Amino acid sequence: MMGSVFTSGHLLMAGLTLPGMLALAAATDRHAEHLLGRFYSTRSRLLARAVGWLLLCIALATSVAVQGMGIGFTWWLTWLGAAALAWVFTFAHWARQPPTRDRPVRAAPRVSVDVASSGMVGQRAVAAGLLVATALVFGIGLVQVQTPPLERNDALHGTIGPWSFIFAEADRQPPERVAMDIPMKEFRLRFCDDCDPQIRQATLKVNRPRNARATGMGFMGQHWERRTEISLPNTLNAQSELWLTVTGKDGSVYQTFWRMDQVSPATVAWFEQQRRPYGSVQ
Repeated sequence: MMGSVFTSGHLLMAGLTLPGMLALAAATDRHAEHLLGRFYSTRSRLLARAVGWLLLCIALATSVAVQGMGIGFTWWLTWLGAAALAWVFTFAHWARQPPTRDRPVRAAPRVSVDVASSGMVGQRAVAAGLLVATALVFGIGLVQVQTPPLERNDALHGTIGPWSFIFAEADRQPPERVAMDIPMKEFRLRFCDDCDPQIRQATLKVNRPRNARATGMGFMGQHWERRTEISLPNTLNAQSELWLTVTGKDGSVYQTFWRMDQVSPATVAWFEQQRRPYGSVQ
């Protein structure tokens, strides 16, 4: 599932950024003549420019919606650089090359042919090096992007009542201490697309809820990735249970639970470390 989502995301970004950059190129006199062998009218150039920016804006919105602001913006910039680099090399080998124009004869500069040629080669090499370096930097950044929690291999897939879901801790790190020295841990939850409209509320807590009014903290956020942060008791251990309670819009209530060592081994290890006598050796 993770691989298919990742691949479809790249295909979507390629399908938006490549034609977007091509439309922007076609909006200029130089590239319009290069691509089609003629000049566009002013109205046509404006239309091509509008289409190009629209496609790039859609690509940005899609990337941010899927990956979040930080990762999504980096992903978008990566594909902009890749699309621009692809068209630069494509234009150089385009079947229709612009005709050579007669230019007024200018006085030749007092530079030897060898020096002028080496200067042009050097400039082209620097430009090509900058393009390759930009694409390489963004490519490395993309590879280092962490997998979203609900798409990791350790995410829990299950069914509660008639609804299927995916559940995972937000990160594999130990809990974070907040005010009053309380350890907190964030979790993520996603229901299937058909299930989500039927759900009124989902809550989470450590240890079995005593009654229907104490089922824990509610999940908030967009339907494709609900999130909640809960406090963890000092008595937490590997056998402690993490209870998920889901209430349907029809009033039905369902519950399921996992052992904490299934959900967050790092959290269990952290609590065990906290309970060891100071200076003890494992």
